[in-house]
Formats: sequence, structure tokens, C-alpha cells
Amino acid sequence: MPLLFPNFRIHQVFGANTDVGKTLLTTALARATASKYAASAKGKEKSVFYLKPVSTGPDEESDVSYLQRHTKPYAHLIDTHNLYQYREPMSPHLAAKLAPDLPFPKTNDELVRGIENYATSCAKQLNGRQGALFVETAGGVHSPALHPPHTQSTFLRSLRLPSILIASPRLGGISTTLSSYESLIMRGYSISAVLCLYDSYYRNDDFLEGYFRDRGIGYWTVKPPPEKYGTVEEDAARLSQWYGDVEQSGRADEGGGGVREVSDWLDHQHVNRIKELDSMPGRTLKSVWWPFTQHGLINKKEDVMVVDSAFGDNFDSYYTKPLPTSPTGSESQAIPKEEGNLLNSYFDGSASWFTQSHGHANEELTIAAATVAGRYGHVLFPSGTHEPALKLAEKLKSTVGKGWAERVFYSDNGSTGIEVALKMALRAAGRRYGYDGEMGGDYGVIGLRGGYHGDTIGSMDASEASTYNKAVDWYKGRGHWFSPPMVQYIDGRPSVLTTGPDEWSLLPEALSSEGKTTSEGWSLGFSDIQSIYSVESRLDSPLADYYREHIRKNLEKAVKVDGKKFGAMIMEPTCLGAGGMIFVDPLFQTCLVEVVRASSDLFGGKSWKGWREKRKWRGVPIIYDEVVFSGLHRFGYLSASSILKETPDISVYAKILTGGLLPLSATLASTSIFNTFLSDRKVDALLHGHSYTANPIGCSVALKAIEILERQNWEVEKKMWNVNLKDESKRWSFWSEGFVSTLSEAKVVKGAMAMGTVMALELDAGEGGYSSHAALDFLTALRQKIITSPEGQFAPFQIHSRPLGNVVYIMTSSFTKPEVVRAMERTILGELAKI
Repeated sequence: MPLLFPNFRIHQVFGANTDVGKTLLTTALARATASKYAASAKGKEKSVFYLKPVSTGPDEESDVSYLQRHTKPYAHLIDTHNLYQYREPMSPHLAAKLAPDLPFPKTNDELVRGIENYATSCAKQLNGRQGALFVETAGGVHSPALHPPHTQSTFLRSLRLPSILIASPRLGGISTTLSSYESLIMRGYSISAVLCLYDSYYRNDDFLEGYFRDRGIGYWTVKPPPEKYGTVEEDAARLSQWYGDVEQSGRADEGGGGVREVSDWLDHQHVNRIKELDSMPGRTLKSVWWPFTQHGLINKKEDVMVVDSAFGDNFDSYYTKPLPTSPTGSESQAIPKEEGNLLNSYFDGSASWFTQSHGHANEELTIAAATVAGRYGHVLFPSGTHEPALKLAEKLKSTVGKGWAERVFYSDNGSTGIEVALKMALRAAGRRYGYDGEMGGDYGVIGLRGGYHGDTIGSMDASEASTYNKAVDWYKGRGHWFSPPMVQYIDGRPSVLTTGPDEWSLLPEALSSEGKTTSEGWSLGFSDIQSIYSVESRLDSPLADYYREHIRKNLEKAVKVDGKKFGAMIMEPTCLGAGGMIFVDPLFQTCLVEVVRASSDLFGGKSWKGWREKRKWRGVPIIYDEVVFSGLHRFGYLSASSILKETPDISVYAKILTGGLLPLSATLASTSIFNTFLSDRKVDALLHGHSYTANPIGCSVALKAIEILERQNWEVEKKMWNVNLKDESKRWSFWSEGFVSTLSEAKVVKGAMAMGTVMALELDAGEGGYSSHAALDFLTALRQKIITSPEGQFAPFQIHSRPLGNVVYIMTSSFTKPEVVRAMERTILGELAKI
């Protein structure tokens, strides 16, 4: 849960190590801040707050006790609080084990909820007045969390509080300080200020001040506290005098400390952060051309969502509100006096447009990227190699390409990956069937209606005319597209139903009693969803024969009557994403591959001799577009081949290949496809590529993303669908089957479906398709609902997703907590009931 309030600034204090003066200087900051508020304070109203989430050591020696003793001049203004206190002065996770009688949070998230709740209560107590909160961490940046293996810099990241770093003045302190700084910024923290106690011998400030100020970070050296001697009372008096001194301006070696300046700087940074957020929508409207957006409709500042940061499944966003102009024009008065949080947490229901699978700001992926960025940056790839690209190619061959793929071609995104695949396939078909070069322009693809393969010109031509491509002046749809039978829960029952505009003959007699006639053909109910996806057991069924006959008949008409020529087949296995989240009957797709591979007589023309080719690909090359949904476990399986029982000749992966962190695409090809381009003439090579081919950073992140997925088993989700943990043949989802079934029974829903991380429901709203506003209206209402957990299992959030005409879809990551999904299910059903 983000914490950003107009007049209430919150800072988190990290230490570069233990014993660097973290509590000492936090106390100084609290005093300096309280002294500013003293003049405007009324009575005993608290304005400055101090929170120690986890404290170790005896109560009388705790940081809270220290701060209470040394802020007495401002005691009426300062509130202190501990969430958890353990007796032994050691690392919190160990101290907690030695105190089983004391309260202990069940999870690290529970501790984070405690911080959120305390900060929110402080904001309410201020009631719009100006105030500040300092959250002091324990030990160093990477001190262990209460629940290892996380460290506090990791488990506190969801809050992303602006941070103050207390540098180390000791020998080796420059190194530990810079390491702490880099650890924090690598995890997405913003460093507001760095403070360091002055040491006349080591003089770390000589280096650190220039280093941080060069990076735009405020830096202050504070004179050291007095040494202890004499009585306790005398020590306390000297320390009180020291606090008074360091609150003044001036350098440490001149007797000052500038802590009051630090407090002013933090106020200034807070004000500027809010001003920057508020200015971004207007500046964006003047400078940015958005994708898939009609600027004539989205043209107000209030329409623009500013994403301040993202973590896990959520992004923290700001919607602009007009800031009132004060009579004096002062910065502090330029911020509205309200207690509300300026940032809201939104569940990323469109998985940042289909790319996110591992959670935003995943630490392992971030470190993988940083490691290789430091080692390589980017290097050219033609006739060369590097470890990340080679290892990723080998990994892809042994996983998604196992048993058929021999080569991996890298590009930068799904659309260009498809362009590569089309070039491969069309050249292979052209060489076999006697056309090449410009003559290949007459050849098209076999595909599915509703399929979408990208925005570049070539990939657009591989889809039938639609809202996406009809407005593109160079568009020339090249091919024949079958209307696919789709899978949905309808009125609570898993069903297969045909789609238009293809004409469908009556079902065979063996199925006619079970089927129903619809406006677009027929629908057929099944006893359970597993029966639909058990393709192998359906291959000898009457419906399979029906599909094969339908496909062959339409192919013959396309070739012999319409005069079309084909050089490739391309399809999105199991689900047509951008086309409307159409879950396709996998049996139909398997039969389509079978028939195409058995129909060389239709594709070869005069060049076809009737022989069974020695080369591996038959008919025309088969391309699996697994860019968006199919593959890499988004649907709960590694590759579409495991569902369709047919391997492709070419397949393309992108989107979640890097877990959602970086753009990268890989086009896998069989030996027979690769050999098409193999000769001793350069002009026969695949003359395609771009400057960032096989970017080392992207390849390294992809390797780590696959490794992370290989460690998962999704036991809870599989059990929910009654799927054995080791059974890879059955389908399951993060969304419960009961929820999907109930959705499909709602009066306003035509059908619903879920697989893996994806849930989609089709609203019964008259006009369908991409131009419909039905899903937009529903999602706009849904976005207003704040979802909470009475048990504190997760922070409050709202749901954000993009509509697809009359289709509502919401996607989880591969690691979304079950309790979060259950909460979303209840909320979605509640909103549907209102329609």
C-alpha cells in the first residue's frame, strides 16, 4: 500500500551498517522537525511521529526509549511507537526465536500492514495539519527480516517510502555506504538524503559528499556526539547541548550540523514530489502519442493515470487533482490540506498488457539484469556469441522446443518475432513448391478468425480484416481464416460452441442429441472441462472426423474455387488473446494441423509430385504464435505441444519470456526450416535482424525467469481444480472453477472461461467486438471498489484492467496469492449482480 499524503511526509531511515548513529541522527531529525512545527502547534497535538517496526534489546535500551529521553523539549509534539520488541540485542529474526512468549507476526506482510496502519492513523490524527513520520529500520540495509530469506530492504519495498541513508564514518565506511546505496536504488527506493557523522581521522565525508551531490542527493556531515564521561546527568546535559548545536546550520567541522537544513530539504522534496506527480498528466497530454488510444476521447488530466511505482501484482498510481493556489503562493500551502492518500494501489489486471508474469520489480530478475548490464551492456551478435544468449537458446530448445526445435533466432518483440517466423515459413514453402522472391507475394497464410499476430505490416497481413488493421493503408490480408469453435462455461456447464461467419453443417448423428442449435451453428456441452482438453482421447471421436471434414472442405474451396495460395499456417494455440480472449477447442486446432499437413496436394500445385517428403515439415510450415498466452506456464503448461499433441515447425515466444521486465522475442525453428536458408551464398541467408538482437540483459533475465518458474508447482491452485500435483495433462487455473461456473450463470454474461492465470467473461451486451463499450463500463465501475482483507492478508487495492470490447479479462501473475484472487472473485460477482 503506497503512503503519500499532502501535508504529511514519511521517510524511512536505513543505516549503512550497525553502530553508524542511525537512532542518534533520527532523534536529531525528529527534534529539528518538531521545532519547526512548535510555533503553529495548538496544545498537545502531535506533529512528529517515530516508528520502530522491530526493536531488539531491553526496553530501557530500546530506540523508542532513547528517542523519548532526548526529545523532551518537544515531547508534547512527538509520538513514538514500537510494533514488535524482543529482549535480546541481536538480529531480529534470531531475537524473535528466543522470545516465543512475545507477539510475532505470521508473515513479513503482517509487519508491513502494521506500518501502514500506524502511518494511516497518524495521518488521521493530523487531520490535514502538517506533520512528519520517521520509520527507523533495524541494523543495516540487508539485515534479515523476521521471516528469512528476505531482508528488510526487500520486504519493505512494497511501501517504497522515500529513504534517508545514514552513512558509515568508520574505516571501510565508504564501501559499505555505497553498497547500501546501490542496494536500495536497485530495488527501486528513492534516496532523499544522506547523513554521516563527522570523523576527523577517516574523513569519509571528503568522498561521500561529492559522490552523492553529483547524483542530486542531499548530503550532510554532522559533528560527532560528545564522548561519555562523568555522571549520567552530565552525559545527558552534554548530549542535549549537542542536539541543540546540530540543529543549527553550518558544517560539522565548524561546530554546526545542518540537521534543520535536512528537515527543510525533506519538506522541499516532499512538496516537489507531489507537484511533479500533479504536473505529469498535463505534460503527457502535450507530448505523448499513446498506443491503442483515441486522444480525442482521452484528453483530460483526470483521465491520465500516473504510475508512481509498481511492485508484485500492483502498481501505485496517482490521478491528478487540481491544487489550490494559496494567497501567499508558498510551497507548503500549494498542497491541499486533506488527510487522504494521494496514491492508490491497483491490481494490474491486464498484466501490464500481457507482459507481466513474475510480479513487478521482481528482485531476482532485477539483479540478473544489473549483473549482465555491468558485464556486457549490449554487444553485436552476428557471427558471435555470449553466455546469456547461448544458454537461453539451449534452455529454450530443451523446454518449449524439446523434441523438434534446433535453432533459436532472437528479435526484440512478439510482432517482429512473427515477422521472422513468416519469412522462414514462406521461404521454406517457396523453395519446395517452386516460387520465390516477388512471386511469394501472392501466397498467404491459413489461420483463425480473431487471431492477432502483431502490429507490424507483415504480421498484420497474417490476420483477417479487423478494427486493428483496416485503418492501416498498406494492409492487405493474405490468407484464409477459419472461424474457430470456442470453449466457454455456459450456464454453469463447460461447452464447445461454433462461431461465425463460417457455415457449419449439422453435427453427426452420434452427437446431434447432445448438441444445441445456435445462431452461429451449434453448441455441445461436456461433463467437465478436462474432457474438452483431453485431446488425445478425442482424436478418434465423431467430432474429430467432423472437424477434419469441415477443414478439408473449406481448404479445397479456398484453393480450387477462390484461387488462394498458401505458404504457411499460423495460429495462437488454445486462446486468441487480443481477438477477444477466445479459448479455442484444442481438438479443432489439432485437426487443423493434421489436415494442413496432409494437404500438400492443395499447396504444391504443379510442383507437387505426390511423394511423401523426406523433409520433416509437411503441407505448409506450421507456426505456433505463443507470444502472448500460450506457453511458459501462463496457462499452466510449458508449451502448446503438450495440449495439441502436435509440434510446430516454428514457434514464437515473447511477452512473459523475460517475466515482464524487458522486451525480447525468440523464434524457434526445426532443422528442416533452418536448412532452407543453408548454402554457400550469402543471399540465401535469413537477411533479417536488428541492432539489439540477443541483447545480453534480456537473455539473462529470460533465463532467470524460466528458472524461477521451474521452481514452482502451484499446489494450491491445482488442488482447487482437483488436479494431481504431478499431472501435466489436466487444466487448472488461479481462478476457482466454482467462480467461473457461477459467472457463466449471471444474466448479463454470455459465457466465461479461465485457464492458468487468465479469466475472461463475455458480457451479453448486444453489439460485441472491439468497438463495444460494455466491458469498459463494467471495468470503470469495478475500478472504484476498494478491496480489503479483514484478516490483514493483503493491503487494500483496486482492480485495473483494459477492456476488449464486450469481453472483460483479468490476469494474475504466476505468483498471485490465493486470498487475493478469492477477494477479486467476490468483488467481481458483487459488481455483476448490480447490472
